[in-house]
Amino acid sequence: MIPEHFKQTTSLDIKVFGLPVQVNYTFYWPEYKGKDQADPLVSHIEYCSDFHIISETGYRSHFFHTELLKDTAYSSIEELVIGIGECLAIENGYKPPAPGHQMSLF
Repeated sequence: MIPEHFKQTTSLDIKVFGLPVQVNYTFYWPEYKGKDQADPLVSHIEYCSDFHIISETGYRSHFFHTELLKDTAYSSIEELVIGIGECLAIENGYKPPAPGHQMSLF
């Protein structure tokens, strides 16, 4: 069963590898939900950023099967969209710094 907190439409400001990204998350795609409609087969996430971390244009539309949300380890929409965003960034060629090799100001 898909947890109830994923069954909504929301906009978030997140960070993907420290870079700001605006996200529009839509559980029901299209946004119509019938009275007795079961969970949708597909949901949608839209990523927009001035930084080209997610794609060469700074925009990325991502559809996924809602089956992914059953028994997921993600506890919130924010965790989900960050996790998918990081995968998309790596797919786009971004190479995150290795742990321990990040610069510190202090």
